[in-house]
Amino acid sequence: MATPPGTPTVYLAKALALSLIMYAESFAFYPPNNPPPKSDDRAKFGRADLITRTSSFVPHIGMALYYTLHLVEIAALVALSYPAHSLSSPLITHLFPFPSGAPSHLAPSPTFLLGFVLLCLGGALRQACYTTLGRFFTYQLGVFKDHKLVTWGPYAVVRHPSYAAFAMAAAGLLLVQFGPGSYLYESGALAESGWVAAIAVGWVLWVLSVVVVSVMRVEKEDQVLKKEFEKEWEEWAHKTPYRLVPYLY
Repeated sequence: MATPPGTPTVYLAKALALSLIMYAESFAFYPPNNPPPKSDDRAKFGRADLITRTSSFVPHIGMALYYTLHLVEIAALVALSYPAHSLSSPLITHLFPFPSGAPSHLAPSPTFLLGFVLLCLGGALRQACYTTLGRFFTYQLGVFKDHKLVTWGPYAVVRHPSYAAFAMAAAGLLLVQFGPGSYLYESGALAESGWVAAIAVGWVLWVLSVVVVSVMRVEKEDQVLKKEFEKEWEEWAHKTPYRLVPYLY
């Protein structure tokens, strides 16, 4: 028999899912390598974009924010799983101070499950890109002195799989953090706290802007790589015609 929503098993399962999400986020949103040396050619990409300018500090801020929210939700889920424990009731009261708060609604929702799948798939694909590119993968646009054109692994499916993976993970992140069933949504904070709602709106806009900048990078990278590798790039582009999504773009 299927376990109904709101049982201890369901709450603990979601706590485990959030732990997996934190692991996936460490791949999806955190740079695997240090920035390329200043001696390497970055001028070919023109003016530094939003990601390049903020990549030294924003990933740290983002991960601190993501992890804090996930850990708070995990604490609430554990408390709901063990209601008889002396600490459970005070913890739930503290974490759900708003009248509209609904702790029992933290059970996994369809929105959460979709976000979970997108985040895990995005994180896994980003890690595959990190492994394939190795030290050539940096958040800053740059061409190393001994740069090689990577055309295998995920890069044999589309030419810019890491950006597709990032967009996928970012969509999952927003669903998990702000959708029905999330801590912010069910605690009542988004509806009853102006400053929480303002920060949430600002953060959503930031994530969406980074996704847009990532997509805009595609054209710039193609131009530079085509000029740098010439015939090798043209052969790759012929075999791998899609930039982000197979058969679409």
